[in-house]
Amino acid sequence: MKKRFAFELVVGIICLIAIFLFGTKGIVSLALLALEPYIGKKKMDEREYQLFYKVGNYTAGASLLACVIIYECSDLVVNGQLIAKNWLGLVVSTFIIAHGASGLLIIKNN
Repeated sequence: MKKRFAFELVVGIICLIAIFLFGTKGIVSLALLALEPYIGKKKMDEREYQLFYKVGNYTAGASLLACVIIYECSDLVVNGQLIAKNWLGLVVSTFIIAHGASGLLIIKNN
């Protein structure tokens, strides 16, 4: 599980950087998530399922906060890219970052 959450965190950061560099075309970097089934073991046990659901709850809160921040900063231009134009990619990448980071934090605390 730790490898999967770390992989999600890295892919989310790569996607966020790609969106700021290439605009809407940067969302293509999410294709890296297709490699996730090959990382770690295939079948989760009961404890890992509970951990996965707990991480989902924390991710929902962090994603809502990220959506509010993206909305408030929608008039900003970063590296020639208007945030309002790329809002969907930014929300998806921050969701993936939040899921990976909260998973790693919960695993570390357990």
